[in-house]
Amino acid sequence: MITIKGEVYWLWVAYEPYIKRYLLMHIYKERTLAVCYNFIKRLRRLYGSKYTVYTDGAYYYDQACRWLRIKHNVHDQEDKNIMERAIQYINKG
Repeated sequence: MITIKGEVYWLWVAYEPYIKRYLLMHIYKERTLAVCYNFIKRLRRLYGSKYTVYTDGAYYYDQACRWLRIKHNVHDQEDKNIMERAIQYINKG
C-alpha cells in the first residue's frame, strides 16, 4: 500500500529474486480478484505460462492463477523476506 497525494493505492509487484529483477509493476486503486487476474494475465502475456507464481497466499492469487492455468505456490519465509526488502527499496525511492 502506498499513499499518493493523500490517496491510498496498491502497488502490485512481480519480482524475480534469483536474478534480482522487477518483472512488472503497476499501481491500482483497488485490491480485488479482478485486479489480481489482470496483473497476472499481463505477466503471462509477457513471460508465458510455464513459470510458477509465488505469492504471500492471499486468496485472490490462487483463484486468478487457477483461472489463468498458471502454477501458484505460497513463498516460504526466506522468499517473503526478500520480497519485503524489494518492496521497501521501491518505497524509499
